[in-house]
Amino acid sequence: MDPILLLTGLLLMAFGLLGVGVAEPGLLSGHLLRMGLALIALLVGSFIPPRLLLKGAFGFLLATLVLLFLVLLFGDGPGGVRRWFYLGPLAFQPSELAKVAVVAYLASFVKRKGNDYPILGPVLLVGSAVGLVLVEPDFSTAFFLATLATLLLVLAGVPWRRLLAIGLSGALVVAPFAGAYLSRFQYVSERFEGFLAYLKGEASPKETAYQVLQAQKAILLAGPLGQGPGGNLPHLPEAHNDMVFASVVFATGWLGGAMVLFLYLLLFLRGLSVALRLPGGEGVLAMGLTLYLTLQAALNIGVTLGFLPVTGMPLPLISYGGSSLLVSGLALGLLLALEREGRKGGKAWPASS
Repeated sequence: MDPILLLTGLLLMAFGLLGVGVAEPGLLSGHLLRMGLALIALLVGSFIPPRLLLKGAFGFLLATLVLLFLVLLFGDGPGGVRRWFYLGPLAFQPSELAKVAVVAYLASFVKRKGNDYPILGPVLLVGSAVGLVLVEPDFSTAFFLATLATLLLVLAGVPWRRLLAIGLSGALVVAPFAGAYLSRFQYVSERFEGFLAYLKGEASPKETAYQVLQAQKAILLAGPLGQGPGGNLPHLPEAHNDMVFASVVFATGWLGGAMVLFLYLLLFLRGLSVALRLPGGEGVLAMGLTLYLTLQAALNIGVTLGFLPVTGMPLPLISYGGSSLLVSGLALGLLLALEREGRKGGKAWPASS
């Protein structure tokens, strides 16, 4: 087991304790419970043989699609959304699991068929997952899933013309429904409007950009060394979840924020190193898991710093929440298992198996 990769994940979780503690002290005990479950998921993932995961990836994705369908029927959430299954004090969000399921399935496909095989079937399956998440509604996660899948196929060597043709065809199919979707789920357009207001310097407490402005205020008040876990954090919506990076910086200072950025960079570099040492499907799987953890982190931090519209996506291994913490712990465990596999040697990625 790679000690650097493991230590990187554990340190990110430790920063999560500080961020949640300063944002919502009353949630700290619940976060400790969720962190314990994430560590169990990490341990379990580290013992799953990569070849076994790839062999069962199609069934894994189908099971996830069933969960995504069932959550639309029986799920719950604030404001009429249907994203979560509530299991006592814990909540499970199938769309988080879909991130790992999509990566595993695409890696399995590349392993079985290579990178120059027609991809309409995989695109339809992944598109089904994206569509089900989109109508929950969870626009940001659906967009992330589509982006993650596209990047992974590009890096696996699938001809870009084929991807472009399928993408344009899908856009033509979806375009007629875009107006109805935005009308039905106005929060999507409101977030973009709030971001534009922020760029113009016109944001007010009634707009979405208020969250970003408060996050930036917290970061500026942090100073080089932070206010400590007992500091009085300014009012910041979702300070323990979507905006937890601002809470971490407030508690640990600009130095702590830089350390979090360095840890994600280290996670990316170690994951990339693992991917390059593995053949075919295993290499694609390692690359996909690495992209899931670090690309989502980049998006979350970009939102907090005001570079992107508010997405509502958690910070992997840090944010409070059962599903995200659990699945990101599982992803890190799977990456550790792949690293162990990579030490045995193999062909350079992304050659098909």
